[in-house]
Amino acid sequence: MTSYEIVLLGDQDPSIVAHQAIPQALALTATALGVTLRTRWLPTVEADGALGDCDGLWCVPGSPYRHREGVLATLRTAREQRIPFLGTCGGLQYALLEYAHAVLGWADAAHAEEDPLTSRALLAPLSCARIEYHNELRLEPGSRLVAGDDGLRAHAAYHCRFGVNPDYLPALLAAGWRVLAWDEEELPVAFELMTHPCYFGTLYQPEREAQVGRVPTAVRTWLDAVVAARSLGT
Repeated sequence: MTSYEIVLLGDQDPSIVAHQAIPQALALTATALGVTLRTRWLPTVEADGALGDCDGLWCVPGSPYRHREGVLATLRTAREQRIPFLGTCGGLQYALLEYAHAVLGWADAAHAEEDPLTSRALLAPLSCARIEYHNELRLEPGSRLVAGDDGLRAHAAYHCRFGVNPDYLPALLAAGWRVLAWDEEELPVAFELMTHPCYFGTLYQPEREAQVGRVPTAVRTWLDAVVAARSLGT
């Protein structure tokens, strides 16, 4: 059975529900796909942009990260080397921030969690913090988040206080990002970079589905891309 090297970028904390769910999500999905995963956590204080033989990168929840620059450098590596990437909660937020800095040239773009007084808060506080919160999503047709028989609706679980500042959404879309899902308030809660073979993420935490025995669609889609990339030699 083929084995794949998976890197989990983040500061592992057993008290974080998402961190408890991630190993379950990976195990369930690997079984469903018939593959073997070699998983290693990469603490942000050890992150410097190098990923070695990584087949797939998952930037996990748990922001603010201990070493912001290490996270951004590692996300840039995944983006530029076209490594299949999944970001959940803070992972997606920092992927957007890295892109704003490196591609859009917004050197002053910031995350309001780190810099509440910034003049360019790409990631801004939600009008209502979504802590242990659930809601229904509207998925875009053809989205990576659409499961075969589930139609264009899904449910999401959150532990999130920040989202994309709507002032900057048009620029992100013009630069190649696509919204994959909207919540009940018509806020974008999942994005994909269309210029990359697989670079997407969610503000919610799909890994939690594994805690009730379901294979998370987002994780399955990402691991499908990991398998495909190896077969294509990319």
